[in-house]
Amino acid sequence: MRAPTLLLSAALLGACATTLHAQTSYTDPEQRYTLQVPAGWRVEPQGGGVSLVNGPAYASVIRVSGRGAPKSLVEALAQRFPSQWQGFAGSSAGDTQFGGKPGAYGWFTGTNPLGIEAVLKLVATVDGESGYAMMISSPRSDFPKYKQDLEKIEAGFRLTTPGARK
Repeated sequence: MRAPTLLLSAALLGACATTLHAQTSYTDPEQRYTLQVPAGWRVEPQGGGVSLVNGPAYASVIRVSGRGAPKSLVEALAQRFPSQWQGFAGSSAGDTQFGGKPGAYGWFTGTNPLGIEAVLKLVATVDGESGYAMMISSPRSDFPKYKQDLEKIEAGFRLTTPGARK
């Protein structure tokens, strides 16, 4: 009776260890970038990008064509939200590193299309003829719950080697 108990315990410990360290990565189908996917987050490919989703929180990556500064890309994307979000307003902005390259970010708040008061962070970088932007959002009240995973997703975004970019 003792041997089956030990085997079951070992199997359960192994399963727990796998769950605790189940962070994986996602690679864009065109090999342009990779993302770290924390345990419990779903990968949902979108036309031209991908979203990582956990409950009401998400981080979405899109690629856009054209040259320009990362700050300009953040500003252009931010202009699309006031028509969808009530009370959409910026709270801070600045320069950052994103995907291993110089980037820009902006933090915003407002009521999202689902009627939920939310926070939104836009982060962008430009690589040659392409820009890459990440939209990170969570209900404002739940942000502390998702903050660490969202930071890991943002920090885990990496552009691939220059020869693989298209």
